[in-house]
Amino acid sequence: MASLGVALMTITSESGEPVRRMLSTGFWRAQVAGWSILLVLGFCIRLVIFGNVEASFWLTLAMEPLAFALTSTAAVWHVRHAPKDASLTIVLACAVLLCAAASVLLAAIGYTIYSLFQLGELSIARGHQFRLGVIYYMGILSIWTLVYFGVEAELAARNERISKMKAETRAVQLELEHLQTQIEPHFLFNALNALVAEIPERPHIAEEMTRRLADYLRYSLGNRGDGMCRLDEEIEAAESYIRIQELRFDKRLEYQSQVDPSTLSILIPHMTLQGLVENAIKHGQWAEHERFLVNISARRQGDALTIEVDNPGQLQSRHVLAQGGKGLNNLCRRLDLHYPGRNEFSLIQKAGRIVARLTLHGEPASSQRHRN
Repeated sequence: MASLGVALMTITSESGEPVRRMLSTGFWRAQVAGWSILLVLGFCIRLVIFGNVEASFWLTLAMEPLAFALTSTAAVWHVRHAPKDASLTIVLACAVLLCAAASVLLAAIGYTIYSLFQLGELSIARGHQFRLGVIYYMGILSIWTLVYFGVEAELAARNERISKMKAETRAVQLELEHLQTQIEPHFLFNALNALVAEIPERPHIAEEMTRRLADYLRYSLGNRGDGMCRLDEEIEAAESYIRIQELRFDKRLEYQSQVDPSTLSILIPHMTLQGLVENAIKHGQWAEHERFLVNISARRQGDALTIEVDNPGQLQSRHVLAQGGKGLNNLCRRLDLHYPGRNEFSLIQKAGRIVARLTLHGEPASSQRHRN
């Protein structure tokens, strides 16, 4: 029986992709294992009915491999030729008819073997050999059919779930790519506007700003396809951006950072700090003081990373400030995709300063999907 299973598996492996998916190695292992158990069970049942070891042995040796071949052929035919849009009623009706026909065929073959070789009288239910055969094989084939269609339904449901997850993942990736293509031109547009404003009166400053902008864009373009980057890389990029703005504001802009060293290797979405720093400089320049300080801090508490960027000023309206540009809206949406239900963003007033606070819990969804 095992050699017959190997032969059938070889035939189906040379057919189309759908057959390879449905009639996998796991199916044939289960088929061989199941009918091996039924072979032993059938021998024991026949031994009880015939009370004759020789008769039970030869009938079992002839009938069970034949039943194995019939069910294997039925499975191959179903995968290759069964209509995909057939109704459940039609499928069940056909399955019942086929089980009945196969049961009659197997019972007839068994009865013929029994009669030709005169394998002895039944110890019970004399004269009902054919009926017993039909009932026995109808029960066995019905159970096999129910298990087969049950496994097929489970595989179909699992494949549908996997396809749905892949489609959802692809949709998230496309949205993230779209958001990324939005934020980079937005930053570049603002930086170029600042650079152009310096050319007429301070061309040397504009020249240095161009050099620093080129350094920043080298980082931005170099990490464009990654989606995620280390916090220390984000801090370095934010400092490059601040150095560009320092030239614009002469000596008015100052910067400092307090970063927990244990946070430096944590992965965060690309250009996260840039949006916060750009917003801080944008609103900090209107502070009443001659100089304005932008401060970056990062700390870790358990699996939560908290980043704060603050600048001087008064928070007149959270809504106005939060909606003041595409940068923060873009950032919040990207965080929702990377950390669904596990991110918090707030703008608060704290002792004459506006604090943008960002908290990320756990790993980004992209890292979890990759690991799984």
